[in-house]
Amino acid sequence: LGRLARLRWLDSTIGLDDEVTAPFTPVEAAGRTVKILGRQLRYSATGLPESIRSNGREILAAPIRMIAQTAAGEAAWAGGEPKIVETTPGKVVWESSSTGGGLGMTCRAEMEFDGHLDFRVKIKAADAADLEDIRLEVPMRREVATYMMGLTRKGGYRPKHWKWPWENRAANQVWIGEVDAGLCCHFKTPDDRWSYYSGMPQAWANGGKGAVEVVEEGADRVVIRAKSGTRHLKPGQEHEFRFALMITPFKPLDPRHWKWRYCDGWPIAFPLDRAKEVGATVSNLHQSTPPNPYINYPFLALDALSPYVKDAHGRGIQVKLYYTVRLLSNHAVELWALRSLGEVFSDGSGQDQFASHPWLQEHLVDRYSCGWPEPLKQLKEPGEFDSGLNQVGLSRWHNYYLEGLRWLIENVGIDGIYLDGIGYDRQIMKRVRKVMDRAKPGCLIDFHSGNGYSYAGAKVSPACRYMEHFPFVDSLWFGEGYDYDETPDYWLVEISGIPFGLFGEMLGPGSDPWRGMVYGMTGRYYHANRGEPRYLWRLWDEFGIQDARMIGYWDPACPIRTDHKDVLATAYCKKGKALVAMASWCEDPVECRLKIDGEALGLDPRKAHLYAPAIPGFQPEALFGPSDTIPVGGGWLFLLDEEAREVPPAAASVYKNRKLTLEDRFDRERLGDPWRVVLSSRPGTTLELHSGAIAIEAAANTCAFAERPLPPETALVECRVSSGSDQGASWGPGLALVWPGK
Repeated sequence: LGRLARLRWLDSTIGLDDEVTAPFTPVEAAGRTVKILGRQLRYSATGLPESIRSNGREILAAPIRMIAQTAAGEAAWAGGEPKIVETTPGKVVWESSSTGGGLGMTCRAEMEFDGHLDFRVKIKAADAADLEDIRLEVPMRREVATYMMGLTRKGGYRPKHWKWPWENRAANQVWIGEVDAGLCCHFKTPDDRWSYYSGMPQAWANGGKGAVEVVEEGADRVVIRAKSGTRHLKPGQEHEFRFALMITPFKPLDPRHWKWRYCDGWPIAFPLDRAKEVGATVSNLHQSTPPNPYINYPFLALDALSPYVKDAHGRGIQVKLYYTVRLLSNHAVELWALRSLGEVFSDGSGQDQFASHPWLQEHLVDRYSCGWPEPLKQLKEPGEFDSGLNQVGLSRWHNYYLEGLRWLIENVGIDGIYLDGIGYDRQIMKRVRKVMDRAKPGCLIDFHSGNGYSYAGAKVSPACRYMEHFPFVDSLWFGEGYDYDETPDYWLVEISGIPFGLFGEMLGPGSDPWRGMVYGMTGRYYHANRGEPRYLWRLWDEFGIQDARMIGYWDPACPIRTDHKDVLATAYCKKGKALVAMASWCEDPVECRLKIDGEALGLDPRKAHLYAPAIPGFQPEALFGPSDTIPVGGGWLFLLDEEAREVPPAAASVYKNRKLTLEDRFDRERLGDPWRVVLSSRPGTTLELHSGAIAIEAAANTCAFAERPLPPETALVECRVSSGSDQGASWGPGLALVWPGK
């Protein structure tokens, strides 16, 4: 490091090839049909798709069209003869040229092995022309257009009509689909760049004259219509329209998910003896922890990192590293060389909120900006900070980063990376996947993001923004600012990852273990999480969930249904038995019955039972018959089989034989005695009664609570808590019982 010899990595081409990464298969092209893993596409004479299939389901209701419209009507494109101009294992490229109405249209399309298609369509005028519109129309079959996300709409059920005017935000992308078939359309700028906001696609926006609409038409279709509005073309003038399509799901759900059991420690690494005890199999090392103190620059702490990795491997635990770009430690030995290049770091005044550390102001002075600083207390260096310097979206530092990743895998033995946000585009992401797979097959990438939809009014969902990266990611961890009280359609599209071929986990005090299991999710071992997932992990192993077929409530073939619209069930099916996950979205406890398709499960309904094993913090032991009425609070996890069992009386109410000693519905103007309110002195902190609830308004890391004594005979206390607009990563609303003097 001291000799700066690794600067040669800046010009590395590692991973720059057209080879295929697992689990994908090489691209097959025959005639106008292109096949990839689980999907196929056929293009028309114009070069645009006329058929797209995923998992055997047709997505398009009619061919995709690029329409140039004048006062005389739509240009009738003719003469197109598509030609394949390049084929490799990883992609196929074709081109076509058409003419019509005094205009020319050329289309260049590149389809890659993961289901990403990039289109460059150019419209050129032979003579001067006044156009009423140039627009793209993507007609989708209504039967596969159930859900939608993008164009500032959060994920969930698709509305009948949605309109997004071209505006100055990063929301120019929309996904519409079902779990087994979907399509994402991304309207792009002329150049390739990567940042949170990549700029307006001016050819499409055309000064804001047009809009993108999603609208139902007829009985069988939903159309994505991207209109650019009126414009005048001079003789020979040309406009290029770029867009990308992504065919989902990208890959089958990976059954190895059931063995990836995470522990995440911050600000200290998760203790390995504790990780082994609870059954964790993967440890994520965050930045600013002792084995990985310098953000995105682990090379200075190998004396701590290497022993940690070796110790973990000895316990059968994989180690993944917080290692990405976007920010680079000011302790990087290449700092001054990189700064002299003028291509790696973002420009800035040096006066932003994170740039105030004296060392930065003295040595960097200006032309820099910073992410968050972290004190290096864990390294016993009083007053020392690690400050992350902001980097540009794409630079040669990405080549260094990739070589550094290879070096860490080969020399330290790390088993993958943990991405907190992604600081590069899908081309770099492909290279990351290749570097990892070639250096050590089995390496993992898991991706965490907070809820960017509410960030600075962006209204861009992370699942939409980062969709192009999903083919190369192994799992998701979406938390921080996510509302786990949202509806099931939001869970499915925004949180679970399932429509895109990924599983995920939950993060935060609002994590709901019953709802999570409906989507194959638990929390992780992390300071901000609710509950202990180890008891669920043990049940997974006892049942052998990795060998089961997951059939979610969203699938018409699901053999388990409830008779309550707000109680949903997912079945993990094996021959002659199933693990049934039930979760409620009701505000209050309810009762429901199950509808069981015994024939589909290979079960005799007369002999079958629903057995709920005792799971601490999740459910008591209970036994039900297939037609019994089941009380549902948060939910259940049942073993459905024909095995004879005897258990104590099932699901006895926790309220049975108890006397109500106190009930407060907060249906008055103020709390009053005997309540005592304690508030932080921070301005804007309030705790007041509102609409029959205690409403708290407070900034992050702020204390606000109300307390009162309980009757001496009290043995059970409960309250209903809504996270509301809370976006805390760790602190949040809750109930605590305090024993004086304990």
